[in-house]
This record gives sequence, C-alpha cells and structure tokens, in this order.
Amino acid sequence: MTGPNKLGLGRRMNFLAKNTAIYGLGGAFNKAIALITFPLLARYFSVQDYGLIDFLNTSVVLLVTILVFGQDSAVARFFYEDTDTQYRRQVVSQSFVFQVAILACALPVLWLYTDRIAALMSADEQGGTIVKLIILQAPFFLFINFSQNLLKWTFKRWQFLFISVGSAIATMLGLVAGIMLFEFGVVDVFVVYLITRAIFGLLGLWFVRQWLTIPAGWDRLRELLPFAIPFGVICVMSAALPVMERTLVKWLIGAPELGLYAAGAKVAMLIGLPVNAFQIAWGPFALSIFKEENAAESYRFVLRAFVVLIFCVVLALTAMAEPIVRILGSARYEGAAIVVFALSMGRAVQGIGAITEIGIVFSKKSYLKLYGYGTMVLVAATAIPLLSMTFGLVGTAWGSMAALLAKTVVEAWLAQRAHPIAWSYSGPVLLGAATLVFGGLHQATFGQLEVAGLSLVPIIGIAALLAAGWLILLNAAARARLVNLLRRKGGGRSFTSLS
Repeated sequence: MTGPNKLGLGRRMNFLAKNTAIYGLGGAFNKAIALITFPLLARYFSVQDYGLIDFLNTSVVLLVTILVFGQDSAVARFFYEDTDTQYRRQVVSQSFVFQVAILACALPVLWLYTDRIAALMSADEQGGTIVKLIILQAPFFLFINFSQNLLKWTFKRWQFLFISVGSAIATMLGLVAGIMLFEFGVVDVFVVYLITRAIFGLLGLWFVRQWLTIPAGWDRLRELLPFAIPFGVICVMSAALPVMERTLVKWLIGAPELGLYAAGAKVAMLIGLPVNAFQIAWGPFALSIFKEENAAESYRFVLRAFVVLIFCVVLALTAMAEPIVRILGSARYEGAAIVVFALSMGRAVQGIGAITEIGIVFSKKSYLKLYGYGTMVLVAATAIPLLSMTFGLVGTAWGSMAALLAKTVVEAWLAQRAHPIAWSYSGPVLLGAATLVFGGLHQATFGQLEVAGLSLVPIIGIAALLAAGWLILLNAAARARLVNLLRRKGGGRSFTSLS
C-alpha cells in the first residue's frame, strides 16, 4: 500500500482516519482483551480472584516489555531510514534474532525461580503453576508484538486485523467455553491465554516471513541498540506503572479493593480504544511524512482535532461510568466507577503525548524520553502512596494521572528543543485544564448530580469543550472548511475535501 508522504493535507487526514479505524479495531481488540473478557471473569470469579488475574496479566505485559527492551521502537525508526528492501529485511531480521536470543537466555532462569516469583506476587498455592504458564506465554506474546508492529509499518491492514481481532475473539471464546462447560479456575484462564497466544504468535510470524532472512552480519543491530536501549528503559517504566498501582493498592488499601481498582481500570480502558487506535496509526503516518515541507501543517491539524475529540470521550465515559460498571461487572463492583475519570484522563494525556513528543523520534535522541519517564516514575512513587493513604482508590487513580501528565509535559518540552515544530499549545492546554475542572467537580459531587443514571457534570463539560474547541482550536479558515465538509458529507465526500 502507498504511504501518505506524497499526499496533500486532506488526503493525509483521510489516510490517517482510515488507518486509525482499521488499526483501532485490531490493535484495540488485542490490547483490550482484558476489557473484552472483563464481564466473563468479573461475574464468574470473586472480586479478589479477579484482582489477582488482572495483576498477573499486567505482569505478563511487563515481562515481555523487559525482554523486547525497545527493539520494536528502534526497528520502527530505522525501517523508514532507507527504502531499499534488503536494508529493511536486515533491520527486521537482525533485531528479531537478537530478541529471540535474549528470550532463550532469560526464560530458563525465570523457570528455575518460579516459586520465589510467585511468592513475591503474593499468589495463592497455585501461584507457581501460573507463573510457569506466564513464562511459557512470553515467546508467543513477543511474536505477536513483533508481527503486529511489522504489519502496521508495512500498511498490511487486513493481516494486522486478522492477528489482532482473531487473537481477541479466540481468547474470549476459549474463556466462554471453559466457564460454561468446565469447572474453571484461575490456572485454567492462563492455559487459555497460552493456547491462543501460541496460535496467533506463530501465524503472525508466517504473515511477515518475507521480511525475515539470515542476518548478513550485525551492522544494523549495532545501529539499533543505541536507539533501543533508552526506549527499553522507557517501555519497562511504562509497563511497570500499572504493576506499581496495583501493588500499592493491595498493600495500602487491601486485596478486595484491588479487584475494584482493576474493574475501574477496565472501564477506563474504553478510552484506550480510540487512543490505541490513533497511536498505532500515528507512528507510521508521522514518520512517513516528516521529511516533507508541509509536514508541520498536518501535525498541527492532528493535534487540534485529537485534543477536542479525546477530552470529550473522557467526559462521556465518566458520565456513563456507573451504569457501565454495573452492566459489565455487577453490583459487586459498584465502587469502581469512582476511579474512571482520573484513569481515562491519564490515558488521554498519554495519547496527546504521542503527538507532541514526535520531535524526539525525529531527532533520534531517544535518551531524552528517559527524562520524561523518570519524571513519571518519580511522581508516581510520590503521589500514588500519598494520595492513596489520604483518599483511597480515587487517590491512587489521581496519582497515576499526575504521573502521566508530568511525563507528557516534560517530553513535549524536550521534543521541541530536539526537533522544533511550530505547535500552538494554548488551545489544547486550556481544554485540558477545563476537563480537569469538570472531572474534579464530578468527583466532588459523585453520586449526587445525575440524570437518567448519568452524571450531569461531565455532560455539561462535553458541551463546553465542543463550544471552546470550535472557537479556540479551529481558525476561521479551518471552521469554514469543516462546515463545507459537513455540508458535502451527504454527497460522499471525505477528509479529502480539506485538500
């Protein structure tokens, strides 16, 4: 498929919108397996057992992130460095062999210490078996991650969709069958995860086999490693944040509350559907056009549009949090709705950061992201315990949001110094502040101001954001183009009308 580098602004936005929709269906399904299976597991298992399953699943992600250690980010950056097919095959293959070698060294060591790892995780008497199942999943999880990344970089939309959606649906069907036909336990949940990830991990490698070859030396790997190592530290820090949140909830508040926090986090993952979809499409899009003269114009338009839409989605999800929790979980998880605003706001801010930090990627100074993630860990380690002990579950969620906000601000500042782009931040900052105000008012009046079961404050906030977005973020010319586009929509026009 042809990339967007030679397209005009309108056609670029159309290209990005299509990729966001397709990758959103795929990537969001794959990354939100826990969300898809939430109603099944939450209703079948106790609140405490569900909290344990969520904690261990989060640990799987952390393990694979440690093993990959930034190689996916490095390959993405250098894949577009040269259009020569042999160069690209060597970049991909040398990185893949390196990842497999790390995997082969690490897994036997982890296997020997399964009981100790289970004890550290405070798992039950079957903890050793579960940890072994997690270790066995790691190679196939890595294969899925590797193949999905390569499929999106090469714009193989439908193969990407097959792996992403297929693995999610297969997992869900396996869990449904186990719950309905057998006496399903916590260990059996991880057996299902192992089987489905093995199948789709191997299928993923088959789909990208044309990019795999015998490495002709390690010259490309030597280029990748300096770029990958900072990203490895960064990715581990990012994956460690959810583990840190859940560990502190369990230690400071209690195991039953861990289940409530996990339920609230799953509802907040709904914001991850558009955010993950956009992030998956944004990376290849931004990298493929960054050498074009009019790239900055496209970036500014994307930032303005994304900020308005994502903050409205945050408030919409906040307004509906209580009924969503009751429908997906049950009345047992009713207290989970209180954390939805802060957790979804954190994810939205992280999505905005993917846009504003792009200058770091362009400059190849990946080590700069360490400052942002270091700030995140420092703020999280300070704010989460302090706010948790003071405000309980809601304090944990706001501490997590504060950490992600701090990271985004630091990275945006560093990105601008490394590779200046003519952004306009006043509008997005104003809308972000307004969203925080409405979210804070919602928390202060939680359970009081409701209409038809929906929280009233976030609904008012959505109307205010849309009005402000129309007046502040879009200039007169952009408003005229948008009005013209909407008028012609019935005639089959698309984003290309903006060209």
